[in-house]
Amino acid sequence: MTELLITLMNAPRAVQRSTAIGILIFIVALITLATTLLTSALFDRISHIEEMRMELFRLDQIIARRPPRLPVEKQQTEGGLLFIEGDSLPVIQARLQERVNAAASVSGALVVSISGTQQVQINGAAYVGVRADVEGSLGAFHDVIRQLETSEPPLIIRKASIRSTNVVSQGRLSGPLQLTGQIAIYGAANPAADLKENR
Repeated sequence: MTELLITLMNAPRAVQRSTAIGILIFIVALITLATTLLTSALFDRISHIEEMRMELFRLDQIIARRPPRLPVEKQQTEGGLLFIEGDSLPVIQARLQERVNAAASVSGALVVSISGTQQVQINGAAYVGVRADVEGSLGAFHDVIRQLETSEPPLIIRKASIRSTNVVSQGRLSGPLQLTGQIAIYGAANPAADLKENR
């Protein structure tokens, strides 16, 4: 390196000037390339964050939405289209568990555990529920909730608690957004069903 500098210092002024211009062009090109790459990475990050915000907004909208409640008389006349199949509480909860597992399987989410919940009365109708602990990506969660709330017979998500499991380091996620949460899903039971709990 020293020999190169000595040779350059002893070279004609035109060569020195050409070398200096070449080095300057190289430095400018390097700075331009680095700036372009950093800008591109920043815009990609901003775009990814906006996409996640939109997905979370859609998820919140689906959870907040409630299907229209029909009077008990109308529910009874329309029969099985509105009621979860089953003539007893365990059978109805088993059907609910099957639907939650099927929705999670199609969406790529994982049902860690699922259990029955206490039945509730809504507008004079009995609703049977299950509580599911689910893990998966943002897209998988969104799809599970979409499938459950748009499937037939209708289901209602009465409560959902969802949080991120990603490690955040220096304001950045460690990878694609991963979520874990508990969802309480309810479906209307046929009035003729035996909903007594086995003790």
